[in-house]
Amino acid sequence: MTLVWLCQSCDWAGGDAELLRAPSPFDATDTIVGCPKCKAVDGIVKACDEPGCDREATCGFPTPGGYRRTCGKHAKET
Repeated sequence: MTLVWLCQSCDWAGGDAELLRAPSPFDATDTIVGCPKCKAVDGIVKACDEPGCDREATCGFPTPGGYRRTCGKHAKET
């Protein structure tokens, strides 16, 4: 499964390798992650795992194939 991320500050969506990473200027043991398009560092969120969905992942559940992160629309009903 390819990780897909969304930027809440602009319309960028992309993969893990595209994200900008740098040491945090506030904590040397931490890393900040930024958008490659608008350079915002506070708006990157995980996208829904459901193919074709571009909503933010706000739910999650275990499956035999691994943990899935989905939006509310694609959340597993319990």
